[in-house]
Amino acid sequence: MEEVLRVEKFSKTYKKRNSEVLAVRDISFAGYKGEILGMLGPNGSGKTTTVKSIATIVEYEKGKIYVNGIDNKKHQNAVKQNIGAVLEGARNIYWRLTARENMIYFAGLKGLGYKQIKDNLEYFLEKLELKDVENKQVREYSKGMQQKVAVACAFITNPRVVLLDEPTLGLDVETARNMQQWVKIIAKEKEAFILITSHDMRFIENVCDRVLIIKDGSIIANDSVADLKKYFMRKVYHIQLSEKLSDDQKYSLEEGFRVRFEQTDKGDSIFLTLENDGFLYDIFEILGRKKQSIQSIEILNDDFEDVFLEILRRN
Repeated sequence: MEEVLRVEKFSKTYKKRNSEVLAVRDISFAGYKGEILGMLGPNGSGKTTTVKSIATIVEYEKGKIYVNGIDNKKHQNAVKQNIGAVLEGARNIYWRLTARENMIYFAGLKGLGYKQIKDNLEYFLEKLELKDVENKQVREYSKGMQQKVAVACAFITNPRVVLLDEPTLGLDVETARNMQQWVKIIAKEKEAFILITSHDMRFIENVCDRVLIIKDGSIIANDSVADLKKYFMRKVYHIQLSEKLSDDQKYSLEEGFRVRFEQTDKGDSIFLTLENDGFLYDIFEILGRKKQSIQSIEILNDDFEDVFLEILRRN
């Protein structure tokens, strides 16, 4: 695989009053042509600092970042020619320009004229279903349509590296789901490396080839979604009772297990995450104290959000 991004022992410190805060500490990773890499982490973990440092927006003290083999500290202008970005929603577009005008304008900032981007212009208008509104000012668009234009502007010059910071923020479910499809298509057809930060676990799970998880400025996981799920996924048991649990039963379950309760018209529902099936005998002993009738027992799979939280917990 052709490497187009390399981050080596990168660290960033912010000064805060009379002290210093280490936002990112000594992280290293690479990105490859045609790959979609997700970056996950709690708020304040260093995701946005890392993305903005790659984009040459934030200066950093330690480490090296190479974009398409170019040192992004020594040759910032050259690096910018190889990067497209959507940072903090759709703020990188001009609302009084049309979708077509925005793409032409942002291509011009990188020295490309209309003839050089003509094919790409038509490609994105068609691929992102913007053709019918291409001559309307972007301020008239919905949030989802504005986000499409922002993504088109990021890709219009065929950059080797594209940075998408929270691309589904504020989008409705249908638009976010559609974005999953065309981000994957664009990555494949344009052979760009895409780095995505997001709190939308379903989006990350469905789109990304690989995931980095950052906590307190350090990488604690770097693997494919499939392998992370294989290593960290656990069984979730859903037990539906015909009656309510007593406070004593709830206390015993909460004390010994990862558990969540829901009240339904039929009775209490219990959701248990167990590391070992043998613990079911302990669960039945607790339920047997009041001899509640068990209506059903169902085994559910963790979703990727549960896997993410489990990785954070173990770290």
